[in-house]
Amino acid sequence: MDAKKLVLGGIGLILGSAIVASAASIELSVEQEQVICKLKETVEAQEKAGKKLVFWPLIGKVKERVEVPFTAELSADVSYTIMAVCDDNCSNLNLNLENKQRNKILNDEKQDGIPVISFTPTENSDYRITARPDKCTTEKCEFGMALFVPKSVELDVASQLPEELYLFKFCQE
Repeated sequence: MDAKKLVLGGIGLILGSAIVASAASIELSVEQEQVICKLKETVEAQEKAGKKLVFWPLIGKVKERVEVPFTAELSADVSYTIMAVCDDNCSNLNLNLENKQRNKILNDEKQDGIPVISFTPTENSDYRITARPDKCTTEKCEFGMALFVPKSVELDVASQLPEELYLFKFCQE
């Protein structure tokens, strides 16, 4: 059901929806390309670890020490991994997970500098995920976020994703 898929809070951040034209006609900033390529590496690493992407990756800009909220409907008894990346102008990107009453459930643990939240909800519910960089060396930092579940899990609230995301074609081999 489309209404139950990932809902963006605050600002429209899905770069993927903006990528309708051909790759040749779109010029990405160096920072956007860094984030897309880091997301691609993250997705590939998670796939090798037996997980799959369940929603379109989210990409956006954020000022230092400003939280960008997202809301996702998560299913009970499913193990989720939430990961985020940031461009090279960003340091210490933080993730927090809250329930719908906005009570903090978890904050990230860094794995190789990448913020990661692993969480298994006990009930079907909306959860709020916030991303916040501690420091940006430019006015705003580019960042991206992805949610994963084990490959064996089928979710009716997941996005229908193609085998290969067009977004990742922007990464140089």
